[in-house]
Amino acid sequence: MEFQSTHQHLRSQSLTVYNDGFGLVKEIRAVPTNKEVTEIQFMNLSPKIEVGSILVEGLHVLEQSYTSDLVSKAILLEKYIDEIIMVKNEKLNNSVEVRLLSSSDHIIGERMDTGEIILDPSGQLVFPALPEGLLTRPALVCQIKSNESDSEVGISYLTQGIEWRANYVAKVNGSTLDLTGWFQLTNTSGMSFSISRLKLAAGKVNRYINTEPLFAQSKVFSEGESAPSFHEYSLADAHVYSVDRPVTISNKQTKQISFLNIMKVVFRKLYKVDAHSNQAKVVIEFDNLETNKLGIPLPQGILKVYHQDKNGEMEFSGEDTFKNTAVQQKISLTIGRAFDIVSESWEKQRVRSGHFDCITYMYQVHNRKSEHVRVDVKHEVFEQMWEMESSSHDYELKQSNELEFRVHISSGKTVEVEFTYKVDRRMVEQLK
Repeated sequence: MEFQSTHQHLRSQSLTVYNDGFGLVKEIRAVPTNKEVTEIQFMNLSPKIEVGSILVEGLHVLEQSYTSDLVSKAILLEKYIDEIIMVKNEKLNNSVEVRLLSSSDHIIGERMDTGEIILDPSGQLVFPALPEGLLTRPALVCQIKSNESDSEVGISYLTQGIEWRANYVAKVNGSTLDLTGWFQLTNTSGMSFSISRLKLAAGKVNRYINTEPLFAQSKVFSEGESAPSFHEYSLADAHVYSVDRPVTISNKQTKQISFLNIMKVVFRKLYKVDAHSNQAKVVIEFDNLETNKLGIPLPQGILKVYHQDKNGEMEFSGEDTFKNTAVQQKISLTIGRAFDIVSESWEKQRVRSGHFDCITYMYQVHNRKSEHVRVDVKHEVFEQMWEMESSSHDYELKQSNELEFRVHISSGKTVEVEFTYKVDRRMVEQLK
């Protein structure tokens, strides 16, 4: 005997969404006592289910299979080959029994009353019943031992077509900014979810399947005006953000859920140039520290920055992405190019002396702004074995071949950064 489990039997549903476009669905369903039931058909599962991930708990399952052999005209005709069906012609007000012989190119049948072979009979085809094993929607079919008592069954599975990301908005006010964050959830799984518990996992989970980025053109819904409470905790080597209230996400819907609303985060605005710069990059940095009103792991996302103009109106200044950021890490965002900070650079001189090449490099940075600025000059040394000979400014060695000079430039002034380093050509030859 069969029993169909549908959404009517659903007790709870939770969802954990991962960064790579898939999610873990966990359901609890009620299964009533019936000793004659040997097969349970679990309906209303995601059409993009990963069959190898299905886990059923609370039943003694002898065999389980996922079937997507759904009813359609072609499949129904195929199932009734060599069977008798009825052809009803309403215009002639008569019915004819026909044995179905073929349905590949045309419907071919044999009239049971005359033995004639007919091609594409005119009328409505009437089938006596839905063939066994043919369903109207995908289902997980479990062959079970008889159920002795009422029970709650747990069903877990992975599904494609569900993804999340974090979006941030920063409003700059002087030397501080107001930071808001949104969890953006997109559902193209073919199934709507009424979730009692939503979790979002930040971090890379190794998969042995190819996951394509999922995109959906859908309306963005804001989930309320204030941020709901949520908990962040570590799970293995990932971070999980749990939203502590029910959430509904329909198929083909993108929804945003507020999770961050922090005022007066202290930030730094910097200007950066390198050998490829004509205009300085505009960089905003802030520290993910509790003393800076943050101090929580921030999931990767896009941050949009707005500044207030002289009329008090907010204007868009730029945006950038940042990676998953742990506590005590720095967030650095390049939001644009500075119109009034111009940079030129060139190799001024290269002199060979014995086994050494002495290379002099020059940067000229012009500040056309009406205020004093700090500019970080980054230079990359392409030679592997080198040593600094002289420098007009102090520098910090960021990597073995990357220098950074920090210079301060008054309004309307130009600063020249000049340095000379030597390369031992014998060491270079040994490394080849």
